[in-house]
Order: sequence, then structure tokens, then C-alpha cells
Amino acid sequence: RGRAFCGRSPEGWYRKTFDLEKKDINKSVFIYFGGVYRYAEVWINGIYLGKNYNGYLSFEKELTKYLNYGDKSNVIAIRADNSLQPNSRWYSGSGIYRDVKLEKRHKSYLLKNETILTTPIVDVSQSTLKVSSKIFGQGELVKIELSDKNNKLLAQQEVRVKNEQIEASLNINNTILWSPENPYLYRVKISLLNNKKEKLDDLTYSIGFRYFKFDVNEGFELNGVKTKILGVCLHHDLGALGAAFNKSAAKRQLVIMKEMGVNAIRTAHNPPAEELLDLCDEMGFLVYNEAYDMWKKRKNKFDYHIDFDEHHIPDLENFVKRDRNRTSVFMWSIGNEIREQFDATGSTLTKSMTK
Repeated sequence: RGRAFCGRSPEGWYRKTFDLEKKDINKSVFIYFGGVYRYAEVWINGIYLGKNYNGYLSFEKELTKYLNYGDKSNVIAIRADNSLQPNSRWYSGSGIYRDVKLEKRHKSYLLKNETILTTPIVDVSQSTLKVSSKIFGQGELVKIELSDKNNKLLAQQEVRVKNEQIEASLNINNTILWSPENPYLYRVKISLLNNKKEKLDDLTYSIGFRYFKFDVNEGFELNGVKTKILGVCLHHDLGALGAAFNKSAAKRQLVIMKEMGVNAIRTAHNPPAEELLDLCDEMGFLVYNEAYDMWKKRKNKFDYHIDFDEHHIPDLENFVKRDRNRTSVFMWSIGNEIREQFDATGSTLTKSMTK
């Protein structure tokens, strides 16, 4: 687990030595970062893997080609550069401030960012879960299992992989609907199998069945019930504890919010830690998920506006793909108090972002 560096230096280096067994040579190995502020560069065994520009988004790098196995160790190095100041309107923290994971996958695996869970039919009598995904490599079958919160299997289906893609639908009866008052979550397990039905890879999700609508006259309805959105804006930091994410401290915040009567959170002003969304799913908060604090027009001399032109489209795609299967997320924000709103020139967004 990474921790944000502190002190007077705006630049930090991290190095870690780790070993891999010889049996891991047949696996794909990735390093996953929940967030590094600000500019993160990654090396493995002296090989440069690239740079991440958005300090609030998760990202991963594949290490497979450059690893040592058996008696020879590996060294991973990360440089975080927060030297361009000022670049934020609040305390951003510096360095690795969210979780870091070394992930070992089969040579063939499910693509998490290409996996989409939708619920086209939601009803207490019967609901439908639709699963769409893609794979990397080879795989013959995918098995989808839908269970209740006690892991009782409710429905399952096996489908063949066609052109590296998977499409499946499952139905369940007597659906318990998700809401802030009753945040009931089901469990979805997606397993990639070979022709002998041996498991190569799997992904697990928690998902709630809910539906909602906005009406100009009637307002907001959740599961057919008129609902007032009683929301607050939460920055990613944890007050006096700083910017390094702590799930217990975040849960404490949300417990206090619940006691106040809050049922919705806006992730001011950037993408949150994934673990915060876990808590919102589990505890019953609607989430207004926010991407940016600015576009091309700056709020600080060195903020994200200097990277916007080149990176806002891939960053937005990464953001949406990461969080689109979240039950708690019901609205998306592409900007907060954007300066382009307030002058005669209007929006400077590219057409591709507004599609």
C-alpha cells in the first residue's frame, strides 16, 4: 500500500524489491495504482513504462516482458512530481496516496474496463441482468453466476466466446431493490474457462437492482418513489488525516453523513478512490461522480488545464469505464464551476467529448 509523501520536497521516489516464483512465468503481471499525485512515472528493472498525467485517476502498467523469476529479484521504481505549483484549489496531497496492487493474471483474461453490467428490466417480481465483456487472449467459455448477499446461487449461464466478446442475460425472481434505505447488493461472478472448463480468470462485482428517472414536473423518482436528493460535496482528503485514503476514516465520514440525513454524495471535484464507491454501494448513497475541476481555462497556473487538450478524452474514458458498473453512481459531472460557462466564448470542449 502506498502512502503520500510529505515535507518540503515536491518530488518523491518510491522503490520496492519483490520476487516472483518460476511458476509465474506463464502469467501476465500488472502493477495497479489507485492514484498518484501528481505526475507519476514508472520503471521496472530499469525499463521505463510511461507517465500518468491525471493525479486522481487509477491506472495500470503491464510488467510481464521485463520481469525476473526465481532467484533474481525485481525492482519497481515510481517517481511522483508535484513541483509545478500552484496546481490545486485545495490540499491535493502528494505521491502515492491510494492503494497499489501487484496483479497476476492468466495469459488469457477478462478485460475489466470492457466489462459492462446493465439492468434493462428492474421489477420486484422479476429483473434482468445483462453482461457484456471482452477477453484478451484465448478462452472458450464464460460462466456468469448471480448470487444473493448470502452467496446463495440464484441464476447462472454459460456462453461461448465469439470474436473475443461475451454477451449474456440472466433473470432473477423476487428482486430486492437497492435504495439508500435498503442498499441490498447481489454478487456477480464472471469466469473465463478453457475448453476443459478450467478457470483461467474471473471478475467479481457487487450490484444492486434499481431504476430512477428525472421529471421536469415531478422531480426525481427512485424505484418509482418520489425522492429528495439530500446531498453533500465531499473532497477526497480526510481533513486532518491528509490525502492518503483510509477506508475506516472514509466510512466514519459517511456514517456521520447518514446520521445527518444525507443520501447522496458529490465527489468534489475529481474522481474518488474506488474504495469510497465500495462504501457508497454498501451503505446506500447515491453518487454524483465528478471528472474535472477545470477544462482549458485555468483556476491555478499549473492545474489540469495544461494537460487538458491531450488527455481529457482518454482520462474521461478511463473514468467512466472504471465506475460505470457502480450501483451508487446515478449522475456524472464533466466539470465543476467551469470558467467556459461564464464568458462569451462558450465551451471549448472538443466534439468528441460532447458526443
